[in-house]
Amino acid sequence: MARIGVFIDGSRGRIPPAFREKIVALVKEHPEAAFCTEEEALTSPEGLERMKKRLEAGGIDRLVIIGESPKRYESSFQKWGHLIPLNPYLVAVANVEAQAFGFVEDEGEALEKTKAAISKAMRLVSASRPIETQSIPLNPEALVLGGGIVGISIARSLAQAGIHVTLVEKGEQCGGRASELRTLYNRPEEVQKWIEEKVVAIKKNPRITLMTRSELRQVDGHLGQFKAKIRDHDGTETDLSPSAIVVATGYATQRDKTKDLYRHKRVVSLSEMERLLSETTGPFLRWEGKSVERVTYLLDQVNEDLKIDSMNAIKQSLLFQEKFGGQVAILCRDVKVSADGMERLYRKAREKGALFFKYDEPPQVLIEEDLIRIDVKDTAAIQKDERWPVSIPSDLLIVGEAFVPNPETERLSQLLKIHIGDRGFLMEDNPQLLRVRSNRRGVFVAGGCRFPQEISESLIEARALVQEVVGLLSRGSYTFDLAVAEVDPKKCAVCYTCPRLCPHSAITIEKYAERNTYAPPGPAGETQWGAARVNPAACYGCGICVAECPAKAITFHPLNDEQIYAQMGLPE
Repeated sequence: MARIGVFIDGSRGRIPPAFREKIVALVKEHPEAAFCTEEEALTSPEGLERMKKRLEAGGIDRLVIIGESPKRYESSFQKWGHLIPLNPYLVAVANVEAQAFGFVEDEGEALEKTKAAISKAMRLVSASRPIETQSIPLNPEALVLGGGIVGISIARSLAQAGIHVTLVEKGEQCGGRASELRTLYNRPEEVQKWIEEKVVAIKKNPRITLMTRSELRQVDGHLGQFKAKIRDHDGTETDLSPSAIVVATGYATQRDKTKDLYRHKRVVSLSEMERLLSETTGPFLRWEGKSVERVTYLLDQVNEDLKIDSMNAIKQSLLFQEKFGGQVAILCRDVKVSADGMERLYRKAREKGALFFKYDEPPQVLIEEDLIRIDVKDTAAIQKDERWPVSIPSDLLIVGEAFVPNPETERLSQLLKIHIGDRGFLMEDNPQLLRVRSNRRGVFVAGGCRFPQEISESLIEARALVQEVVGLLSRGSYTFDLAVAEVDPKKCAVCYTCPRLCPHSAITIEKYAERNTYAPPGPAGETQWGAARVNPAACYGCGICVAECPAKAITFHPLNDEQIYAQMGLPE
């Protein structure tokens, strides 16, 4: 029989002394109660110290606190240090202040509710079992996939923190999509020079191993036990044992070649216009041998929910106006300037003469031999019947390209067992985890492979990821509670239900079990049978596998069946 120590917290007078006397009488009815002590303010340092001394005197193996919300006591224990000489999973709280006394006017009814809450807490803690902690070593090694500007920044920052980084880039050169840009809207330096300086820095850093024309071919294991195989262009394979894996492979762009508009010689993409503006040195901008004096940007035909096209169009319009003195019109559904300094840039473009037209109905594009005319109904007027059509002649029409997942994104998601969103980007819908974390502990995602965004925002995300990885690896080990699911191998039917359902890929099928009831007859010489196994360092304790196991072979340690019955007030 369990020996339970009971502390009644008066909550600084919110539970009156007279009511506490009746609670003491209720506690004494339980045969498992070893003692019952009253405290006026149990969450104070003095109250916790008195509780510690009483528990250290011995004679009990479990603890029940009768008072306020469990969260209040948990935060107090964390604030003043872990003072209780008991396993934290052998402690239960009866929140009588809120559940019984706080909202019931009739004292008799409040007492009945208090009695039920105390009985539930006593039964719950009696059925509890101690849960210990475990640690796994973490070597200061990380694998970064993707040599774009995000991957480079992450590798440099991790190396500065003393972590050895292997940077794997599939292409021949580092830089990624940023290499297509010549200028940034918020940086004075040239992008090419900026990237080259960063690439030179990572090549000189002794803590960074750069592997170009290489790709990840295989990954096994979990946090602290990853085994990765990298293959280069010659077919040579390199085995790595990183403690953390970072995915920063970026995104790709795609032009809709099914539309005749995009095949016309006077229709160019934003990236082509970027290159044209930077490479033209004379006083006039020319395209296909003809002078370009009027340009029109047609946005929001693709990437309507992204702001990258708007930012690049405003930036390019300023360059075109300042360098060549031309006329610019920007057609869009919405002007997206929600980035640091973009509103100022937008106002500057308007002051220079750029015309902005917002539309609801898609503009009509008429293509003549050497001229493009765009007819758009301007929505500046509030009344729809007052909106008038505008015809804009242009020498060049600049359109956006659709941002799509990198071709290797799906393969990487299968290798790393991380989630992929509806549009094909990694961890695009991530409501329960931090932005840079994935569904697998030790695997992180940042940059355009997660969601296409402007470079400055991606670099902020990169810094957040670095903090996560450094915080994980700097301690040299990862300590975790064994408050996770566990499989009884003798009951496991090897139906593969749990590994298919586990959202964190924490369950594998291994040959470590004795022959179980569900195993088919086989050679007598076999001493081990396949069974599911949960890696406790990778398990988040969600309990999905426990609920879905058809053989009832999985147990969730913090909440066994007896505790569930106690919580629900059901007989065993």
